[in-house]
Amino acid sequence: MINTAKTAEGRSPGSMAWAGLANTFFWIDPSRDVTGVILMQLLPFVDKDCLEAFAGFERGVYAGLDAGSGQRAA
Repeated sequence: MINTAKTAEGRSPGSMAWAGLANTFFWIDPSRDVTGVILMQLLPFVDKDCLEAFAGFERGVYAGLDAGSGQRAA
């Protein structure tokens, strides 16, 4: 899957993602130079709690990147 617009979680346009049957997910965001992987071994696919966990994980990664972008190396 290739995103054409920024997602609510922070993923950039042009980023790519994949989802596996047992609620395993990864994404690659070349614009932000970040990737993420979350692996859950749970059925059914697209379980509501798993999707919420993935979205929260992704939001946390981008929040950390955004918080760190204002800091300068010593």
